[in-house]
Amino acid sequence: MRISTHQSQQVAIDAMLDQQKKLSMVQDQVATGRRITRPSDDPVAAARVVNLRDTLETAEQQQKNIGAARTRLTMEESVLGNVTSIIQRVRELTVQANNDSLTPEDRGFVAEEVAQLNDELFNLANSTDSSGGFLFSGSKTKFRPFNHSAGNGFEYHGDDGQRFMLIGPERQIATGDSGSKVFRNIKDGNGEFAIFDNERNKGSAIIAPGNSTGDFVDGHYAIVFAKKVNPDGSKEFSYKVTDEKGEVIIPEGTPYKAGDAITFKGVNTFIQGEPEDGDFFVVRPSENQDVFTTIDRLVKALRGVNGNSSDHAGLHNEANRALVGLDQSLGNILEVRATVGARLNALDGQEEINDSYKLQIKQTLSKVEDLDYSKAVSELNLKLTGLEASQKAFTRVQGISLFNYL
Repeated sequence: MRISTHQSQQVAIDAMLDQQKKLSMVQDQVATGRRITRPSDDPVAAARVVNLRDTLETAEQQQKNIGAARTRLTMEESVLGNVTSIIQRVRELTVQANNDSLTPEDRGFVAEEVAQLNDELFNLANSTDSSGGFLFSGSKTKFRPFNHSAGNGFEYHGDDGQRFMLIGPERQIATGDSGSKVFRNIKDGNGEFAIFDNERNKGSAIIAPGNSTGDFVDGHYAIVFAKKVNPDGSKEFSYKVTDEKGEVIIPEGTPYKAGDAITFKGVNTFIQGEPEDGDFFVVRPSENQDVFTTIDRLVKALRGVNGNSSDHAGLHNEANRALVGLDQSLGNILEVRATVGARLNALDGQEEINDSYKLQIKQTLSKVEDLDYSKAVSELNLKLTGLEASQKAFTRVQGISLFNYL
């Protein structure tokens, strides 16, 4: 076989270049600390690395979501704590004002403080998070949830939805509550029925909010009083109860005595004071009433007292309704706060799960792509030795010529 000088030199050069290429690959691995520096090094492992990195990025994003959700829920919990304090203060003032020893001026001072507290409560309901989104607008975080209406009422411009964040592979969590759930979906009265006095009542009768004696039969009922003055000056009081169709539930002429129970259709209540002839009270099923309206009605009642007995009776009746309404509001707020606390605990638990999951992914990723340094250094020395040998061989072969032997 005939081998030319050029051919032998080219073979030697190719051998050196191959050794340099192998050495360069090992040097890249040692420099980066990774076994796979390009997909062609190990296509199967490279594809697995891509999947593992995507999974790790998703887990890291879920951890960021947990942080954002925790910030928002912590702010909501803080706001609800302030709301609770305000409602409790309004309740204290209501009990204080529901006392005949106070003068109209004293009640005016109480009314002013209650009104200020209601404004503060209204502002808390319009609280925003760190990004400027409203906490209690439901899913419409860019809309201010509560506004004053033209008729001095309160309007809600959010919705009943919730925003959710992904905090785990298959787990979402609500990052807020709607204003309806927190401030509006509160049953007036005792939660089953509410009792209202007629604004034109002239007597001093004050009715208790009442309680259910079983299943309240939905309907509207009227407790109507009659008063008879005997020739000797003595007074006889009686009452009747009818429904919205005029059907008699308790017959006319039923004797009334202050403090005695009045019971019908699941309603149990009693009345103190003396009703005038024709005075009446209405019982109806409980309806949703926002806490701002409950407090606003109390303020109007406190400012409307001018000293006569019927005004005092109206104030006491409104105060009694306000007390049970505030209790319902407090109960509702506490329920919402409990769910917020549960969600914060869930975030803590999921965060630990995600940390463990991320650690497992990193360990698996390390096994797939990280370099075995002891093995790599040995291979580096081996490749370096091979390159040196090929270089020496090339030097010696390059110096060989047939003319040296002629």
